[in-house]
Amino acid sequence: MDDRRPTAQRDERFPRAIRLGRNKNYRYVYRRGKSTPSRSLTLVFLKGRDLKIGFSVSGKVGNAVTRNRLRRWMREDVRRLRTLLKCGKYIFVARPCMKDMTHEELTREMAQVLSRAKLLKEDRA
Repeated sequence: MDDRRPTAQRDERFPRAIRLGRNKNYRYVYRRGKSTPSRSLTLVFLKGRDLKIGFSVSGKVGNAVTRNRLRRWMREDVRRLRTLLKCGKYIFVARPCMKDMTHEELTREMAQVLSRAKLLKEDRA
């Protein structure tokens, strides 16, 4: 007997196809993109035809465990918001004060910075 149930779930993975990838792509977005700061993170955005997303957490933020945890949290939040994002290249840059935040606070702040930059599809203005 098969315990798996057929469900009509949408694909919510974070596939390689939407990752920003190499260092030259990050440099290009930093050089040409527009920046939107908030208290604990900065969003750098460049218009484009397809969706590419990258994350940057420097050594100033904390040790490797802390940096990886924050990257996982940001990746999870973007994964959930992916269908609402406009096409383009995004870089989410963590600031040192992010290490003291909870995941819920980070989720709220990421949504606010995306909304303030008018990068969510429902923001038609």
